[in-house]
Amino acid sequence: MSEPRKRLAPTLERVTFKTSRLAEFCGEKELVAQTGHAKEDWPLVIFKELTDNALDAAEEAEIAPEVNVEVSTEHAEIVITDNGSGIPAETVEGVLDYTSRVSSREAYVSPTRGAQGNALKTIVAMPFALDGARGVTVIEAHGLAHRIVFETDPVRREPRVFREISSSLVQKGTRITVHWPDSACSVLEAAEDRFVQMAEDFTTFNPHLTLSADWNDERVVDVPATDPDWRKWQASDPTSAHWYDAERFGQYMAAHIARDEDQGARGRTVRDFISELRGLARSDKQKAVLIEVSASGVSLASFFADGQPAVSSLLTACQQHTKPVAPKDLGLIGVDHLLEDCLAVGGAEESFKYRKQFGATTDGLPYAVEVAFAFCPDREVRRLITGVNFSVGIRNPFRQLGFAEDLSSLLTTAGPEPMSQSSSFCITRAPGSREIDGQFTMVRQRDDQGSRREGHQGLVYAAQA
Repeated sequence: MSEPRKRLAPTLERVTFKTSRLAEFCGEKELVAQTGHAKEDWPLVIFKELTDNALDAAEEAEIAPEVNVEVSTEHAEIVITDNGSGIPAETVEGVLDYTSRVSSREAYVSPTRGAQGNALKTIVAMPFALDGARGVTVIEAHGLAHRIVFETDPVRREPRVFREISSSLVQKGTRITVHWPDSACSVLEAAEDRFVQMAEDFTTFNPHLTLSADWNDERVVDVPATDPDWRKWQASDPTSAHWYDAERFGQYMAAHIARDEDQGARGRTVRDFISELRGLARSDKQKAVLIEVSASGVSLASFFADGQPAVSSLLTACQQHTKPVAPKDLGLIGVDHLLEDCLAVGGAEESFKYRKQFGATTDGLPYAVEVAFAFCPDREVRRLITGVNFSVGIRNPFRQLGFAEDLSSLLTTAGPEPMSQSSSFCITRAPGSREIDGQFTMVRQRDDQGSRREGHQGLVYAAQA
């Protein structure tokens, strides 16, 4: 008789579990990767991105922008109100879809303030990422208040997001309230000095902007527009074929094709596509391009299916039948506004210097540079502000100039006297380059690791495309 078989040790039958991508996106690590900034900078990220959006919205509506910022550490909230056209309800709905990116900037190459493509998605997720259990953001526009809530699902241990809609008194423009978690109140409190200076910088780079800022019910910034009719290159201006290479042009075409498919729209033709490019609005110009690439009456999707050679030939034809954008068309802040801004902080008018320069990169991309300088006799420390594309930023983009030192070190060692004895301004703008996809950053570099002082002896504005 055979011996009974020994019982085998218990085994584990592994099963497949599903992890939410929303949980991944709403984590601190992913938001740092998405925004490029640590959580200590998130109050500034919120301010910058929402103000950029407000400026773009007002410009597209052809009105002078007005922005009010309110921060309360007692009530733990950041509130930004603008006078633009107002965020549509469908845009708010799209913000809550974390399976896709919604942007009116990303596919285009043009000198716009930002091309992140998911800024609002990251902002509404920040309170939850900081608190770990709950986060609330309210978006009000067109008479509706969209209360966006992130909570933790107790079973799945992952975030879930839902929207509550109610009536709002906000009929004009947009009002966004980010409820800052009490658990991260120290982060908001620590951001005050840099927050206030960023508010001032926005008015420096935008002569048409009226901006007010209140911190704990105290008015800390109140700057009216110096030129409400001022205009620069806008996001609504046609993009130029000369700003694309073949790869980016193909991405631009693909984005249009995908959007038409998603909306169930009749696919656009190649003619429809090129008609929105700068210099190709006239039918005779369009016809010349279409004949050259044999695309008369051809749908964009079928043309795109012929591959990269077809894309490259279309781009070349569009470039040959249009003129490059002149650098002066990008827009200038102007000497009058920079002088007034400098005098407002104690600059001596007789010492004020201003220079501008137009040019093009080796890739043929136009740029405009503005530099201004003034001596501030009653100030103790230098003030350095850098900027590109009319938008302030959070970190200095000029940590290295060519193969040498960074801008701050260069200015400190320049000349017979230390730069703490002077003030200057420098600004650079250019359309989207292939390296940074048309998005630029403007930053003010603070003295003494960002500490706020009553006196500023120098001002320097600088940027590089």
